[in-house]
Amino acid sequence: MYILDSLTNIISKQQLDELRYFLQNSEWNYKVPGGFVTNFPQRKVNTYGDGRYINNSCNLKGSYWSSTFWTAKQTQNDVTLETKTEAIPNELCQIIPTLRNYLKKLFPDNSMTKYTFNIAVCNNYTEPTMNIAGHTDDDYWYPKEVENRPMFASLTFYLDGTPVHDSFYSRFQLYIDGKWKDVKLDDNSVLFMSSDIPHRVLKHKKKDIPYFKPRINITLRSTYSIKSNPLLHNICVANHTRYYRAPYALVSHPSIDKCKLDDLLQNYNTFCDNNNYSHLVLKQTTEHNNVKKKELIETYKSYIEEYDFDEVYQYKSNMVIETLYNVVCFVKQKFDKKTKSNNQVNACLI
Repeated sequence: MYILDSLTNIISKQQLDELRYFLQNSEWNYKVPGGFVTNFPQRKVNTYGDGRYINNSCNLKGSYWSSTFWTAKQTQNDVTLETKTEAIPNELCQIIPTLRNYLKKLFPDNSMTKYTFNIAVCNNYTEPTMNIAGHTDDDYWYPKEVENRPMFASLTFYLDGTPVHDSFYSRFQLYIDGKWKDVKLDDNSVLFMSSDIPHRVLKHKKKDIPYFKPRINITLRSTYSIKSNPLLHNICVANHTRYYRAPYALVSHPSIDKCKLDDLLQNYNTFCDNNNYSHLVLKQTTEHNNVKKKELIETYKSYIEEYDFDEVYQYKSNMVIETLYNVVCFVKQKFDKKTKSNNQVNACLI
């Protein structure tokens, strides 16, 4: 299912102007090391969202993660990458409740919550060769909100002017009924789409390169409620910060092979140099081990029963020790009546 409309029909001119101004001055990351560290997104990227929800008064509320953790490399899960989060900007907070209400009117029978659209994944296609390969966005950390499927809202902006002909627009495609279909995403458009539909952006055709116009895309996605599924809530935030934001630190056991760390540092610090970020911090602790991870998983499983959390059916390698520690600490702070805390959740392992 997908629905295409214009933001001019949904939000106010002031809200739209303020959002476009924010985007004109936004910061972007280029060549963030991907899962294999040597690969990277073929576009400029950033992401916002620290786990808080946006209430109907357009304010950020709830607990938030100051840092998140993920495997530093897909083939090497004994080193964790720490990334700092950033809150959803006010310019997006001002329109998110309106977008939620728009979708609710179209689909009254929904499972949307106040956590719907609390993550903004941003892509900036500044060159005609930039693209994104065919993929879906229905990973297990996304809640099923409309028609029992995950949902996202995709906003498109041509800040430097629109293409002079429809054929020169971004080559965005959906895979429907066994074939790829072109979908024109106009300036100020919003696409509501089931996340399990394959989609992609092809690079511009060689003959159309002279007519290329840069395009910014913001995809609003949702987390589970931190009160009903704190682990997948964290994992959802962590996935986006890992692949779209600047890395902050590497965490490992002191016995880690130094060559492994040096190899990771070289790739991450090259990105930092090219994007004017500080080099990564190195953190080491004897608590970073598989025995401790198994203990934390069992602790969280006991919390599922004790506090009636949503069931988590798989504990994958990307649920690193530091993530589990963070989430276990959150549950202790927020659900144990003997403990008092503020809304910020800090890492407890190191």
